[in-house]
Amino acid sequence: MKRDVIVFILLICAFLAIGCTGQQPTAQANETPATPANSTTDGKVIEVSIQNFAFEPNSVKLSIGDTVKWPHLDSVPHTIKGADFISQSLNKDDSFSYTFTKTGTYDYECSIHPSMKGVVIVE
Repeated sequence: MKRDVIVFILLICAFLAIGCTGQQPTAQANETPATPANSTTDGKVIEVSIQNFAFEPNSVKLSIGDTVKWPHLDSVPHTIKGADFISQSLNKDDSFSYTFTKTGTYDYECSIHPSMKGVVIVE
């Protein structure tokens, strides 16, 4: 009887360990998509490099339906965080893209290094 209880507890622990790892499926590519479901894909792609602890250029103007792609060229991790979007932590050679579907001014920063700031203006 005691052996059965121990085996049962071990099985429960094993199932909990397998089911509670907390890991989410990850994308296979280095691209982190964050495009809203109602976005258009007819616009152009504007690149804003992440390099030397800065976004370059730090300000861009674009039209509704355009996408900003942030290629990561730095050797340390960075993120892109705005009110409407946030990337995962990006490593060298990763990138993050977001398609803008509404006019407005979108300020963003690196949540790891808050002194890194940028702005997207959608007209």
